[in-house]
Amino acid sequence: MPGSRRYVIPLLVVFTLVGVVWAVIAVQDLEPRLGLDLRGGSSVTFVPTNPQGGEPTEEQLNTTVDIIRNRVNSKGVAESEVNLEGGNIVVSIPDVPNPDEVIAAVGTTAQLQFRPVVEIIGPSDPKYTQDPFKAVDCTKPETYTGKDDPEKEVVLCARNEAGQLRPDANSPKLRMGAVSLGGTDISSARPQLATTGQGGVTTGQWETQLNFSGRGGDRFQDLTGKAACNPDGDPKRNIAITLDAVVINYPPVASDVQCNQGISGGTAVITGQTQGEAENLAPLISSGALPLTLDPQSRTTVSATLGADSLRAGLIGGAVGLGLVFLYVLVYYRGLGLVIWVGLAIAAALNVGIVILMGELIGFTLTLAGIAGLIVAVGISADTYVVFFERLKDEVREGKSLRTSVDRGWQRSFHTLVSANAVSFFAAVILYVLAIGPVRGFAFTLGLATLIDFFAAWFFARPAVSLLTRLRLFQEGRFVGIRAAV
Repeated sequence: MPGSRRYVIPLLVVFTLVGVVWAVIAVQDLEPRLGLDLRGGSSVTFVPTNPQGGEPTEEQLNTTVDIIRNRVNSKGVAESEVNLEGGNIVVSIPDVPNPDEVIAAVGTTAQLQFRPVVEIIGPSDPKYTQDPFKAVDCTKPETYTGKDDPEKEVVLCARNEAGQLRPDANSPKLRMGAVSLGGTDISSARPQLATTGQGGVTTGQWETQLNFSGRGGDRFQDLTGKAACNPDGDPKRNIAITLDAVVINYPPVASDVQCNQGISGGTAVITGQTQGEAENLAPLISSGALPLTLDPQSRTTVSATLGADSLRAGLIGGAVGLGLVFLYVLVYYRGLGLVIWVGLAIAAALNVGIVILMGELIGFTLTLAGIAGLIVAVGISADTYVVFFERLKDEVREGKSLRTSVDRGWQRSFHTLVSANAVSFFAAVILYVLAIGPVRGFAFTLGLATLIDFFAAWFFARPAVSLLTRLRLFQEGRFVGIRAAV
């Protein structure tokens, strides 16, 4: 039947899409990414204190929460929660492979400073335990943290030979001058593979590229210009880079840099890093220093058992609701109820499949709230078919044939379907923009399911009904629940 082609092609499109989505999932062996409430994780309570004295202000607390949220997100941790509870800051992260690393990055104050080096003392040097170096014990953080007065000369420990940021007994001590520029003079930072030569061949080493602000670029040029006035090999030719009272690097100024000219261009790199160090340091610098000091008070592990029970209960509830919908439409619409069955199955397959793919592609995490959004969308999908079928029945009651009623019923119900789906979608968008935490997950899945419902209605509902009503069996009023069609 040539006229049937325009109905067959949309059906092929929708079934092909479902097949492709689930074929990719099967080949890649993908699973949905579950949130904290479903797979468990860690929750840490930080007590904020004002380093300037006094109680933390509301602005300081809000700024700290925003920075922490940016840091956690930069680690690729989705559906994390950062909240203020009774003056404390509570950070909850899902069960990720590196929770200790993420939590350590959260509490780091990230005070980055550049200082001119005055003297470098190794652990085998007798001066290592003499004034002014003996007051700093590299094995005890409390002896060197908080001693980085930006206006004075200080002695701080460098990271050890293993490259870890925590100094130990083998770490050298550096005597340095006052701070020449700090983290506020840096506009951005990003990790990258180091390259060499004109061809840009990678060396296998990682580095952190720093882009200075206008003022920061001038300060860096002045600092490196003064250091370049010292001969090669002299410790005073080195520039120390400190992060939270620990010297993370102290590279010498290149020999081709001229005295009092320095390094221009407004950029610099921190070299000699592993990939993990570069990827950890860059977001700390980019997100900025915390205005408050965070003291971890307690850490608890959230079990996934409760989440699994809640998930099971939610899925059972969804299955029961879906079963009741199936039973109702089958009794009320008879043969057309089968169309609703297949339509809901298509929408469910696309919803779940796209959620799984988004977890792999953009890190979307499914939570209980997100599952609730998908379950609520079942009612929206069922309403789409109800509006269409009721309009179809009205056309039949007016004396039109069943085949003609399908086209006219769809045309007259289309504007209603557009309006209903548009209201649901924009409500989900507004809720997503204004809400925080799990509510955003509910809004996201609800909006996604609304779009998929409209797609399924356009490519499946009308073509399927149009083809079925061409069959003699479906032209019997009793079979389609429309007695006037007899």
